[in-house]
Amino acid sequence: MKTRQAKLFYVLTCSVMLLATRAIHARPMGHYGYWKMVEDMAADGRTPETKAQVATRLLDIVQDTTAHMHLRKAAVEKLGEWGSTGAKDTLKNLSESLPWTDSTRPLKRAAFFAYWRISVTEQPRQEDQVAILMKALHARLGTIIASNVQIWAADELANRGIKDALPEIIKSIRYRNPTERGEEQIRLCTAKIELVATSTSRAEALARALAMKDFTQEQELKKWAIQELGKLGTADSQSVLVGFAIDLQNRFYDKDAKRVHPSGEDRLDVYAPLLYSASVGLLRNSGLSDAQIRAAGVRDDEFFHLAP
Repeated sequence: MKTRQAKLFYVLTCSVMLLATRAIHARPMGHYGYWKMVEDMAADGRTPETKAQVATRLLDIVQDTTAHMHLRKAAVEKLGEWGSTGAKDTLKNLSESLPWTDSTRPLKRAAFFAYWRISVTEQPRQEDQVAILMKALHARLGTIIASNVQIWAADELANRGIKDALPEIIKSIRYRNPTERGEEQIRLCTAKIELVATSTSRAEALARALAMKDFTQEQELKKWAIQELGKLGTADSQSVLVGFAIDLQNRFYDKDAKRVHPSGEDRLDVYAPLLYSASVGLLRNSGLSDAQIRAAGVRDDEFFHLAP
């Protein structure tokens, strides 16, 4: 009897798995659903060995023409994020072979972007990485400007504080986007390069970015600084994030812990909850417990509790 039940359970399990697999190909689940599937797969790559195995599975998805386009795109993006060298040639070929249509364009652009990301990360020397990023400032998909690659290259060079790259960054941005939005990116890249190039350490540059009161750059610079401090994951970066969170508390709450809106044009009034939430989240990700965070003076249980 138990053997029969075991066989029945096995058959039912296989049937469910088969239906789930078919659903991946046959029924769209939305961008988030496919992204989440890939993220769940990537979570298994905790060691170099398992990461290589997951990368192989992701590459199989990329090459599976029956898989949903958004699932393939999510797999492509993860391979680019991981710098998976083994996928580089496949991604390049995919970006070149796919037609430029409404349905295939997102995957084509994503594959080209991932190819450039891998091309940079596979280089062990900083100067070689910078050389590739300089070329990426003018990347094209055939006759079409690869704007996603060019934007990333400009931001990455600025993020590294490569001062000599600024003239070429400006040239690339103005050719691609000769509008005020393009000028905003130029100002942001210029500010990042100046901060990194004139600071004694990266943590100092990011701390200075958080302290800036430039109306035109304040929000974007702070978002950048918070993200980069999270990547550092050092005691110094934790200290800077704690100080910034406390500054936001003091800036937007009175002594009775009631929310206030500073007079005048305070651009951070709208974005403060998001910046605060991001800072606290990165402090947790860095290994600090809630008790340690609150002992340092960051009271997310009292302040910005409606933050997304």
